[in-house]
Amino acid sequence: MLEEDPLRKKPCTHYGGTLSAGLKITHACDINPSRLRKFAEHASIPRSNCYTDYQSLITEVKPELVIIATWTESHARIGILAAENGTKVIVSEKPVASTLDDAHALITACENNGTSLIINHERRYDPRYIQVKKLLDSNQIGEVQTVNAMVLTGGSNGNARTEAGGGPLLQDGTHMVDIIRYYFGNILSVRGRFNRHMQSSVFEDRAIAWLRTESGIDIFLEAGGKRDYFHFELQVYGTRGKIVIGNGYQHLYMSNKSRYYTGFRDLVEVPFPDFHNENCFTREYNEAAALLNGDDVNILSDGNDGLKALEIVHAVYLSAYIDSDVQLPLTSASVDLEVIFPIVDAS
Repeated sequence: MLEEDPLRKKPCTHYGGTLSAGLKITHACDINPSRLRKFAEHASIPRSNCYTDYQSLITEVKPELVIIATWTESHARIGILAAENGTKVIVSEKPVASTLDDAHALITACENNGTSLIINHERRYDPRYIQVKKLLDSNQIGEVQTVNAMVLTGGSNGNARTEAGGGPLLQDGTHMVDIIRYYFGNILSVRGRFNRHMQSSVFEDRAIAWLRTESGIDIFLEAGGKRDYFHFELQVYGTRGKIVIGNGYQHLYMSNKSRYYTGFRDLVEVPFPDFHNENCFTREYNEAAALLNGDDVNILSDGNDGLKALEIVHAVYLSAYIDSDVQLPLTSASVDLEVIFPIVDAS
């Protein structure tokens, strides 16, 4: 349905990505019959190929490619069934699962059945973010020492389900956590804090965290915050410059002679390097098409990347709950969100 948004750069959905990569969607499933009917008409899918339960679709059709764009808590069980029924490639919406146990089970099922798993952290496929990685890898701004990461949103939905696995930090912040790992490697330790506006609501309204990478980079992260807007921005400070990238913009600043103080140096904006502006969903589904073809592909966002992003988010929740630093990887299999985010009946 998002392809109907006049402001979004197309393609902006899994369906649009498959079309641009030359893949054909032959079947569809939705528990909402009216939405299923609307999509089927748009995609020219015959009624006989439409399902309202995923078990029947997967076991009867045994599709080569399965795209999972459902509620978080259902990702793992749909993906496991697909892998066990011969699916070659799964593209799953983020986050990979709602619990670490489920994420491990999905990854194991894919490994055991030779199924390739792509997690839709689409910024890894965005040429702007890829160009930033090239700048960082080439030491363009010097040694990275500090990073500010902001995913500012309206806060938690009071109707959120505990089994969904998290609030703003997970649902939107997973993109930021993943791009942080993509740029700076694994996280060594986490210190987190969160606020809940109402104890009767699930999850946080605002989460903040201090992440430290294995290479010693300090990353300060904020998600949610009950803002009247959506703001996604990463600021990377190096010893010689600074990079800022967000939704629809990217800037590069380099150290230069100060315009204001004699004997000092300022950060001055310079042109951001040119990049090949290929759509991220097209790139992602070109990767899926290559996997279907049996090509040797290094998946940009695989199941392990999804697992690591989920682990970091849940480590922030755990750190806030125990009021202490948490070391990664977590030693426990899963974090008990029902204990961390208890529901208090307002009545």
